[in-house]
Amino acid sequence: MPLVTSQNREEFIANEMAKKSGKSRAKQGGEIAESNQYHYKGGQFLPSTQAEPGKWKIGNKWVTSGKELSEPGKLEHQPTPFSKSIYSSIRDYVLHDEKEKKIKLRENIKDSRGEPITEESKTRLGIKGRLSKDEHSYKNLIDEYNKGNRWVHLKFDEPTLTN
Repeated sequence: MPLVTSQNREEFIANEMAKKSGKSRAKQGGEIAESNQYHYKGGQFLPSTQAEPGKWKIGNKWVTSGKELSEPGKLEHQPTPFSKSIYSSIRDYVLHDEKEKKIKLRENIKDSRGEPITEESKTRLGIKGRLSKDEHSYKNLIDEYNKGNRWVHLKFDEPTLTN
């Protein structure tokens, strides 16, 4: 499961942009991007698509990055537009151990269809109505959260265009 932390956010974005275009940052003093005709300040990443700044396209749907609960009471911006908070995805199914600062799966819980949820149960995470192609077990998500990871990077079956 590819994880994105706030520490490697800039590196991740730089790598994605470098893959898509030979030129990834605006020159000193700023410049207008050829692809979408928006002005970018010096050092900002240049887009490789016609998307306006701050928007991304998954299939036919435009999305913007937002904020999610990364842990109880802590609202944070997504490190990338395709990151999903582990905690916000599983918070209804877990109990908090305040002493150890860990979470664990609650017992005797059921999903919306009435099926029991166990550590081996799988879930597909999504962003703005689009589901990723990967399935994650609740055990894996809880283990990653307890290790200190707060975000999972999602991949989609359909083409994704980023700015």
